[in-house]
Amino acid sequence: MPSLGSACPGFELFSTDEMKGTVRKVQPSISQFFSPSRKRQQTRPTSSSNDDVTVVVLDDDEGKSDVAETVVAETVIAKTAVDKACNVDQTDRVRRFGYDKAYTGKEPSKEVTAVRERFRKTLSQRVFDRQSSKMDEDGDEIDDEDNDSFPVQPATKRTKKSKLTPLDEQVKELKLQHMDKVLAIQVGYKYKFFCQDAVRVHKILNIMLVPGKLNLINETAADMLYHKLAYCSIPENRLHIHLQRLLDKGLKVGIVDQAEASAVKTLDDSRPASSLFKRKLSKVFTKATYIEYDEKNSGVKDDRAVDSLMSIIEHNSSDGKLHITIVTVQPLTGEIIYDEFEADFLRNELNTRLHHLEPIEILYFEDSLSELTIQTLDAFVRQNSSTNIRKTTFPLLKKTYYDVYMNNYVSQWPQLFDFMSSKSPQFQIATALLLDYLREFDLDAAFHIEENYKNFQDHTHMKLNALTLQNLELFQNSTNGEEYGSLLWLMNHTRTKFGFRLLRKWISQPLVQREQIEQRLDAIGNIHDSYNHFLESFASLLKNCPDLEKILNRIHYGKVGHKELYVFLNKLNEFNNLITKFGRFDILTGLHSPLLKTLFSNMIQLCLDLEINQVLNMIHSPSALSEDPDERILTYFVLENLTINHDSVLQEQAEIKNIEKSFEQELKDCSTILKKPHLQYVTKSKEPYLIEVHNANLKKVPKEWIKISSTKLVSRFRTPTTNKLYKEQLYHRELYKQACCDVFDEFTSEVDRHYTQLSKFIRCLSEYDCILSLAATSSVTGFTKPVFVDERIVRIHQGRNPIVEHFSNFVSNSTNLSPQCQCSIVTGPNMGGKSSYVKQIALIIIMAQIGCYVPAESSTLGIFSTILTRMGAQDDLLKGESTFFTEMSQMMSILNEMSVKGNKLVILDELGRGTGTADGIALAEAILEYILQEENDTLTLFITHFPSICKLSEKYSGVQNFHMGYIEERSKEGDWPKVTFLYNLVEGMAKNSYGLNVAKLAGVDDVLIQRAFEISETRRVQVEQHQSFKETLAVRDEFQRVTQGEGELKSVMRLKKYIDEC
Repeated sequence: MPSLGSACPGFELFSTDEMKGTVRKVQPSISQFFSPSRKRQQTRPTSSSNDDVTVVVLDDDEGKSDVAETVVAETVIAKTAVDKACNVDQTDRVRRFGYDKAYTGKEPSKEVTAVRERFRKTLSQRVFDRQSSKMDEDGDEIDDEDNDSFPVQPATKRTKKSKLTPLDEQVKELKLQHMDKVLAIQVGYKYKFFCQDAVRVHKILNIMLVPGKLNLINETAADMLYHKLAYCSIPENRLHIHLQRLLDKGLKVGIVDQAEASAVKTLDDSRPASSLFKRKLSKVFTKATYIEYDEKNSGVKDDRAVDSLMSIIEHNSSDGKLHITIVTVQPLTGEIIYDEFEADFLRNELNTRLHHLEPIEILYFEDSLSELTIQTLDAFVRQNSSTNIRKTTFPLLKKTYYDVYMNNYVSQWPQLFDFMSSKSPQFQIATALLLDYLREFDLDAAFHIEENYKNFQDHTHMKLNALTLQNLELFQNSTNGEEYGSLLWLMNHTRTKFGFRLLRKWISQPLVQREQIEQRLDAIGNIHDSYNHFLESFASLLKNCPDLEKILNRIHYGKVGHKELYVFLNKLNEFNNLITKFGRFDILTGLHSPLLKTLFSNMIQLCLDLEINQVLNMIHSPSALSEDPDERILTYFVLENLTINHDSVLQEQAEIKNIEKSFEQELKDCSTILKKPHLQYVTKSKEPYLIEVHNANLKKVPKEWIKISSTKLVSRFRTPTTNKLYKEQLYHRELYKQACCDVFDEFTSEVDRHYTQLSKFIRCLSEYDCILSLAATSSVTGFTKPVFVDERIVRIHQGRNPIVEHFSNFVSNSTNLSPQCQCSIVTGPNMGGKSSYVKQIALIIIMAQIGCYVPAESSTLGIFSTILTRMGAQDDLLKGESTFFTEMSQMMSILNEMSVKGNKLVILDELGRGTGTADGIALAEAILEYILQEENDTLTLFITHFPSICKLSEKYSGVQNFHMGYIEERSKEGDWPKVTFLYNLVEGMAKNSYGLNVAKLAGVDDVLIQRAFEISETRRVQVEQHQSFKETLAVRDEFQRVTQGEGELKSVMRLKKYIDEC
C-alpha cells in the first residue's frame, strides 16, 4: 500500500500511542487544506476514550518540526475527498479531522498549497453559481423552497461586510422615511414585507419568513451572517384580504407601489435597462381609515359598522372647572360629531360618548389629559380590544396651531369659515388634530362640508348613558359581547348597509318629540294596512343594493374606481327610472303617511335636479363592467357623449393610429423583401408584431433583423423599425392610459360637485329602509301600536320581554306606573325573572319612542327624556375600584343625571349588595327615600332582597310591593323546600329568596344544600326570637306610658298596633 507521503508529499502521520516506538500511519485532516475561516471544534485535552482519534501533524519534506495534537470526537461522521485519494488501512477508525490553530510549524509544501487553492476556488464558484441562479431581475431572491436552507459561505480568511442588493437599498431608504408604518412593497406580482415588518406580519398571518437581516441601522452579529434583508410575501390579488387582518391587530400599514410602467422605463435613455423600478408610498391604512371598495366581495370587513376616529382636548374654563372637547369623524359616512361638556369626577359623560360613538382610534396630545380621563380611556380600550390610542406631540403655541388651521385650510370655504369661527378655540384645535392626522390617508375632504358637522347633545333625542346601553343590551349581549341577542339584532330587518347604520343610530337615540314618533308609527301603518305596488317595487330595489353612502364618500375623497362609480350611478338611475315610471301624482296620492309623502317628494325632486340618466349615458357600460382592468380604463367613456374636456385622449388615440399605419407600411416592406405578398404579423408568447420565416428561407432575412424566438420549423423576427414602433406604441399606450385616468378624475370631480344632493337622496333611501325594518319588526304576532300621552305614565297590559320571548315562551306581565304609583319594589326568588321584567319595561319604552310597535296587548306611555339603570357591578382592578365602589359610583352618576328635564325611568337592581348587610340596607333605603322625596318627574323600579326596604310602602303612598310568583313544595318536615317559578308579577313581598334552589340548579350536592338549609333555619329562628324580644319590650314600654297616664293618643295607637302584630 502506498504511503500517504507518496500521495501527499511532505506529510507523515503517527498515532500518539506509537510516538515512542513504532510509527503507525493514519489519514490526514482535510481541514489542513483550507484557511481557518469557518467555525471549528474546540480543542480538547489529549486524553480521550479509545474511540477518539488523534491526528498528529508533522512538518513538510524534512519532517523535523514540533508535533501538534487535536482530539476529534466520534459523534459526527464525515467522508472527505482525501478518503478516496489516500488509500489507508485505518480509514474505518477516522471519523472527523480537526485543524489545530496552535500549530506553529513551517509553511506547507507548494503541492499542498496548490491543492488548497484549487479546492477553495471550486467551492467559491459553486456557491456563486447557486446564489446567482436564484436572483430575479431586481437582484431579489426568487421564492424557492430550496433557497430557504442556510447558504454555504466561501471559505475565506475573514468575512467582509455584505453589500445590500439595489432592491434592498431601495427598501431601506423607503423604510427609513416611514418608520411609523408597516410597509407592503410591491415587487412584481407580490407585496413583500422586510426586516422587523416581516417578523410582525409573519406572526399575524402565519406565513413563511425568509431569513435575512432584521435591522436596517444597527446591525447585530446575527444580521452579519446574511447578505439580504429578511422578508415575507403575499400575492398581489390577496393584498386586501391580508391587509384587513393586519389592520385588525392595530397596525398602520403603508402600500408602496411601482410608480412607473415598464414601457416608460424602457424608453428612458438616461437610465440603464437593469435599473430598478421607481417605487413610492401610494396609500396608508389603519382600521378606522380603511374604506376600500371590494368589488369581488372577497373581503372580510363588515361595512355595516361605522369605524370612527376621536380627538380629545381638555381645558380649564374661567370658573376653574375642567371641560372636555371631543370631535369624532366617521370616514365611511363623512359625519363629524362634536361636543363640549364639563368633566364630572367619574368621567361618566365622557364614558357615555365613548360607548355611543365607539371610536376605533383615539387621538390626543401627549401629557395633555388628566389622570382620570386617561384611566377612562384605558378602561374603554380594555372593553373594546379593537380600539387604539395614538398620541401626538403637543404644539408649542396652541393659538398658532388653530390660526394656521383657520387661515390656511378653512378659509378656502367661506361658509365653513363662518361656522368654524363661531366655535371655541378648543373645538378648532381638536378638529385640526384630526385633520392633520387624516391628511396622510387623503380623507381630510370630509371636513369641507358644513352639513357633516353635528352636535352630540341634540335635545330631540332620548339620552341613554353608557350604563344603560350595556345593561339593556341594546347593541351587544352581555354574554359574549356579540350583536346576536341584542335589541339591534332583534329589530334589524334592513336591506342595505347604510340603512343598518341609520337604524343603529335610531336605537341609540329614541325620539322625544311626540309628533315625530307618531309619524313613524303612521308610516308603519301605511305599509301594513294596504298593498302599494310602488312601495313594494321600491323596496325590492333596495335588496342587493351596493353601499351607496360609502361609494359617495369615496367619490368625495377621490378614491372611487371605474366599476364602482358605474355601479353607483346605475343604481341611482334604477331608482330614478322607477320614480319616472309611476309619476309624481300616482306615487304621492297612494300614500297617506305624512312621513312617507315627505320622503318620496324629496326623492322625486332630487332625481329631477340630478339628471342621473344623462350622466350615465357618458359611460360605456360593457367596458365599465369588464373584468379586464385595461379595457375598463381605456374604453370607459362614450367620447361622443362626454362633456368633459378629453382632447388629450383624442391626441393619444391619433398617435396610436399613426403608429399602427406605420406597422402596416413596414409589413408591406417586409413582404417585398421576403417575396411573400400575403405576409402577416404573428403573436407568440404575448410577443406581437413578429415576422415568421421558415428556416429553409433564412437566407432571405436581412442581417439587421432581430431574432425573437424560433422552433425547428420557423424563426420569428422583428425588424429594427418594427422594434422601434413597438416600443413607441407601448409608450403612447401608457400616455393614453394616463390621459383616460385624468379624464376619469375630472369626471369624478363633476359628480362630487353634487355631493350634498346625492347625500340627501341616499339619506331618504336609508330612512325608508329603516321604516321597512320597523314595519317588519312590528308585524310580529302580539305586537301592538303604543299610545302616547302628555303625562308621566307607564301603563302596559300583558307586556313581554321582546328579546327573551324570541328564544323561549315568556310569561306576560302588566305594569302600572304613574305619579300616584311612582315606585314599584320588586322582590322574589333568585332566577325568578325580576331582572327580565324590569328590562322588559325599559325596552318597550325605547322601542315605542323609536317609532315601533311593542310586545304587549296594549300600552299607554308618556314621553321619557332618559332611562337610568344600575344592574349588577364588578370590580376594576386596573383602576383600583372594588365592586362596591363601582356600584356607588354608578349610583352617584344616576343621582346627578336626575336633574335632566323631562320624565325619567330609574331601574335599580339589588342596590347595596356589594357590602355588609347592615350597610347595604341602610344605603339602599336612604337612596330610595331620596329619590321618592325629590320632585324630579321620576318613575322607579327597585329590585331588592332586603325585606325591610318593602316597609317604605307604609311610609310613602306612591310605593307598591310586588314579587315574582312561585310555588313552594316541601317533601317532609326539616327538608329544604323545592320551588317552581311562575314568572308572573304578584302583589306583596316575597317571604324568601330561595337561593338554595339556585345552588341546586348549579349542581351543588344535596348534602351541602341540606346542611345550608339547617344553618339558615337556625339563624332565622334566632333573628325571629330577637325581633320578638324587641317587640315585647316595646309593648311593655308603651303599656307603662299608658297606665301611668303619660301616654297620649299616639301611644295608645302604637300599643294597639304592637298588640295586633303580636
